Amino acid sequence: MELLSFSVSGTLLLLSASDTGLFLHSMQSGQFGRPVLLCSNYKNGLSGCEYNHSLYYTYINRENALLLRRLGESAPLLRSEQNDTVTYHNPQLIVFNNTLFLFYMEETQGSYRLRLQLPFSPIEPELPDLSQTACSPSPLFTLHTTGPYLYLFLTTETTTVSYRYTRETGFETLSSEEDLLSKLRIPWDTEKKQLEQSLIQAIHLSEQQQNLLTEKEQKLLNIEAKLSALTSEAEQKNTLLAEISSALQVAKDQLTECKQDKQRTAQKLEQTSLLLERAKAQYSELMQVAEQYRQEALKWYGKFTDRH
Repeated sequence: MELLSFSVSGTLLLLSASDTGLFLHSMQSGQFGRPVLLCSNYKNGLSGCEYNHSLYYTYINRENALLLRRLGESAPLLRSEQNDTVTYHNPQLIVFNNTLFLFYMEETQGSYRLRLQLPFSPIEPELPDLSQTACSPSPLFTLHTTGPYLYLFLTTETTTVSYRYTRETGFETLSSEEDLLSKLRIPWDTEKKQLEQSLIQAIHLSEQQQNLLTEKEQKLLNIEAKLSALTSEAEQKNTLLAEISSALQVAKDQLTECKQDKQRTAQKLEQTSLLLERAKAQYSELMQVAEQYRQEALKWYGKFTDRH
């Protein structure tokens, strides 16, 4: 089984290929969903890459046709012509300089040649002569991109030949491994200066960030101190408020009691006033009776004195 994983527009995709066909698996909620069949007559040579926010993949089917497809489209972007004398091997897709490259081996009667197609470019670069020379058995090739260069390494039975490609110069043969390393390597002095400058910038940035962090920490401490003081003050005010509320309740209770005492006193005064009125009335009656007795006594006294 062959497996290729991709991340396209934030979605994790997995291509799996076996004798049963070519399948697409997409991750949903942290798990791969049910596989979708892309091709039922898959043979071999699965390769794919992300290009312009889409997934492109290539393979060879059981009819020995080389196909290039874009995920989500039914019609292939490229399909090799039917030819019983030509067999395709090891297709590889790679993106370089915002251009999609399709490399593959073409076998004709036991001889192998490297081929290249650019599906979206009207101009296709010419491969080096040596890579077009028929050889047997099948050579191996690997691709690698770094900076402004695309590297092609072609390995036959006895040797490995390296090529470097740019749009301006096309494919250049690198004569030896030493030549390849010298062209790949950045001069040490330049690299050292770049590293030193990067290190100084990183240190300076780190110091700035540290200063900002210290200021933020100090501000945070100040805010925490103010918050603690405000919390303490709020607690004191809450305590005072509770005391005032308690005293107010006591005062309300006392006022209620005073009102009740006043009401009771008023009732007693009213009762006393009634008793006093009654006493006055009784006193007046007694005084009238006493006056009547006095008058009667005077009459009797006058009668008694007249006789004598």
